[in-house]
Amino acid sequence: MSKFLEHKYTLPVILLAAFILRLIPAVAAISEPERLLRPDSAGYLEPAAALAENGTYPTTRRPPGYPLLAAAVYFAGGNNAVIALLQVLISTATCAVVYAVAKNYAGKSCGALAAIFMALNITAIANTPLLLSDTLFALFAALQFLFFIRYSSSGKLRELLLCVTTAALAVLIRPINQLIIIVLIFLILVKNIHPVRIRVWHSLAALGVFLLLITPWMYRNYRCGATFDIDTNTGAMRHQNGAMLMAKVNGTDFESEKQKLLAEEKEVFSTSPGYDSIREREKWRKAEFRTMVMKYPFTYFCQHFDLRILLPDAPSLLENFGITSSDRGTMGVLKKDGLFAAVKHYFGERWYLILTLLLPLLLPVAITYASVFRQLLYDCRHISTGWFELLLFLGFAEYYFFLPGAITAPRYQLPALPVLCTLAASACLTYFKNKNDTECSENPSGMEM
Repeated sequence: MSKFLEHKYTLPVILLAAFILRLIPAVAAISEPERLLRPDSAGYLEPAAALAENGTYPTTRRPPGYPLLAAAVYFAGGNNAVIALLQVLISTATCAVVYAVAKNYAGKSCGALAAIFMALNITAIANTPLLLSDTLFALFAALQFLFFIRYSSSGKLRELLLCVTTAALAVLIRPINQLIIIVLIFLILVKNIHPVRIRVWHSLAALGVFLLLITPWMYRNYRCGATFDIDTNTGAMRHQNGAMLMAKVNGTDFESEKQKLLAEEKEVFSTSPGYDSIREREKWRKAEFRTMVMKYPFTYFCQHFDLRILLPDAPSLLENFGITSSDRGTMGVLKKDGLFAAVKHYFGERWYLILTLLLPLLLPVAITYASVFRQLLYDCRHISTGWFELLLFLGFAEYYFFLPGAITAPRYQLPALPVLCTLAASACLTYFKNKNDTECSENPSGMEM
């Protein structure tokens, strides 16, 4: 296995396979342009079109990272199909970065196996052509993890600053990355690479660079009449996470609670004075959401630990081919009635046949998860040596699972996949090595028994 994984042609073959696996559903989705779109797509593509046409960014709702990419394509004469094809290259490049991460972490064989897990991941494949920021964000998440792994082994400030710069740029793609600086500073301080004085200096340098890169955009939004934030979409948590919370409290469903919250919001903004500006509306949404959370803090906190966020995104893959369609209320069914009911609701009566056909892509995900679980269990049992690996998992994987809360969209897995694939590859190689060592010790002559 080691000879195969370390062969000079192995990585090119993996990347070629990753490219083909992503290209096929992308081409299928491009054949019907509506398949590339989701409800959030307009929030990115409309400012991108304005930016390409007249050089202005007309909104504070979304950060500029993904719209800049789309605007560059539009400016060059491309369209949404070109963006989707470009994302095939971006997703393939993410596999190469995952290879580099795992290679730095545990050697060349680990790098190749991690790249295989990433190349075959159905969620990464399915989301590649969708006109959303997730595929681009996953690349930056992989890069930030790569630079941190290199910093943790070398202690070089240059690697840390590359990590922080990448993390800050990722904030301008998806604001969920805004709190990653806390994770980075914590890991810098607990990792005994340097004396405490140097670790503190590196932490301050990291914080300074991070704020230097994200603060100008926050100030720009404030000057435009919004809040001092990366975007003004955060208030949507009131009718997203808030609806999930109230559905749990009231024993109802997500969609009905969401519509009630949206109706209440519309009434307040239309009948009460003082809500003409984006800033005041966003403040109201955030304040209302905080009130809901503080009323049911334990329930809200528990909703952040939902294993269903790990479900592979088979639906998006089928939607790329036009076999199924999105926006059918499946998330509400999943939350209220469970996984089996959601599967039957989405796939229909022939759900078992569809899942059987998808088994070749579902199996690598199952192996990845089982291997990661085994590795984390080993780390917990050997905490004196595995504590930092546990922290890496919590900081670069669980972070992305925890923050979305009850909204367990499978695409939120994407930034965590570099860590999962790395740990899974490391666990698999350790297992096979131990198994081989055991067989050799039982049969030292190499003769068949």
